[in-house]
Amino acid sequence: MGMNENLLVSNDDSSDTIALALSGGGARAMAFHLGCLRALHDLGILQRVSTITAVSGGSVLAGLYCSYPGDFESFEAKVREVLRQGFVMQALKRVVTSADGMKAVAYATALLFERSVAFIARLVLWLCGKSKPGEHWPNSAPFLRKASRTTILRNVFSKTFNGCMLKDLRKDRPTLIVIACELRAKAAFYFTRESLHCWRYGSASADGVELADAVVASAAYPAALPALDQRLVFNKKGVKAAHRITLTDGGVYDNLGLAPIWPDRDFSESMHVNRHDRIIACRAGYSLDVTEPSSVWMSRMGAAFESVFARAQNLSTKRLFDLKEAGKLKGFLLPYLGQKDSSLKFTNTNMVSGEVTAGYPTNFNAMDKEWIERLVRRGEQIVHAQVKEHWPSALPTQTQEVEKL
Repeated sequence: MGMNENLLVSNDDSSDTIALALSGGGARAMAFHLGCLRALHDLGILQRVSTITAVSGGSVLAGLYCSYPGDFESFEAKVREVLRQGFVMQALKRVVTSADGMKAVAYATALLFERSVAFIARLVLWLCGKSKPGEHWPNSAPFLRKASRTTILRNVFSKTFNGCMLKDLRKDRPTLIVIACELRAKAAFYFTRESLHCWRYGSASADGVELADAVVASAAYPAALPALDQRLVFNKKGVKAAHRITLTDGGVYDNLGLAPIWPDRDFSESMHVNRHDRIIACRAGYSLDVTEPSSVWMSRMGAAFESVFARAQNLSTKRLFDLKEAGKLKGFLLPYLGQKDSSLKFTNTNMVSGEVTAGYPTNFNAMDKEWIERLVRRGEQIVHAQVKEHWPSALPTQTQEVEKL
């Protein structure tokens, strides 16, 4: 990016409210964000954060931080253990050793048959001029897809979170907002301790909803995992109504997780979130490289998706600068995995460079100790460098005194 990527103005900020946004990016995001959290914790900033928004891999880490018992050190040890184990092999084992796999195959087969018949029926109705829009057959399947690869991953997440319910998230941790994308409404879908929310439908109760339900909805990457198919009762302006929802990866809508915490949001229909003076947006992606020519359909579609995806994230980043300039934010930090090292004023000989951490894919496979340490250290070092340069008042008093000498 051609702009300063890590601006945060320093003033008297002891009473400022802070929001932390954790982007998507699979296990890579978990490791990088862990490093960011460790630096923020050591600086005493994490303890001042009042809201955490999270997407996909970021939601796994945030879910553990807001649910796992014990201090930060025990939380970090748990995350490292989870990263070493990964989620893919655990999910595959469940396919073989439990009824999950058979159920998923049965639902997939039934849905394939039903949608094939529905396609023919819709074609006939269209030819006869009797096609009608609406949520009825053959436009939509008459049953919910209650088992799939996504629900198998959900059960793995449930074990990771020890079956924690949303209502049981730690009250001594920041308010957690897990972000998914609702495909029917093409809108954000939020999970919180108190409720589930989509501006199109209103709010639904969080009773009986596990943290794993929220995280898997946020992490259901559409190219690999089916959307979650559910029916919930929503309350919108005092009117209750049941709606069928299909939830997929929150990164489709907002991969940086910033949508709920924009300071100029209109709350007339959207979920109310307290306003924050400062935002720390941790971005676990890379800048795009020039690749081979996109001469066939698959590569062309992939390149088009990446272009739109990158543009959306860059516009969100640009909006942070615009809001700061307009006085609607006091400041922000943007720890970015793919950041150019040359843009950091403060580095050291032990700095983990962007070249060293480049290339780790977006997945939930097991991660070896070397990659964990690389990504964690880079997140930690970038946060320390940015705070030292742009938010020196947030440094511990002893460190500030040393800097003055």
